Amino acid sequence: MVIDDKLLDRLETLSRLTIAPDKREAAKQSLSEILNFVEKLNELDTSRIDALSALFNAHARLRADEPSEDRAVFEDLIKRAPKADGECFITPRVVN
Repeated sequence: MVIDDKLLDRLETLSRLTIAPDKREAAKQSLSEILNFVEKLNELDTSRIDALSALFNAHARLRADEPSEDRAVFEDLIKRAPKADGECFITPRVVN
């Protein structure tokens, strides 16, 4: 499917986004590629597949929820935090 300027303008309005003029051609190309991929999915023969089969055959693999005191992991997380005092993450105040 080809995305033209009129359709892109409509998508901008619906999404309440603004695409920079220098990015419009790239956006049209990307959206066209995405829609072409989705159209290819319509070619799949799914007539022999029950619509709800994936829901009933799915099993969540659970792991034991056990506390760990691996200090190396903790120190690595604190080191990568934007703000920390060595033991706690520092975040902006959310409630006044």
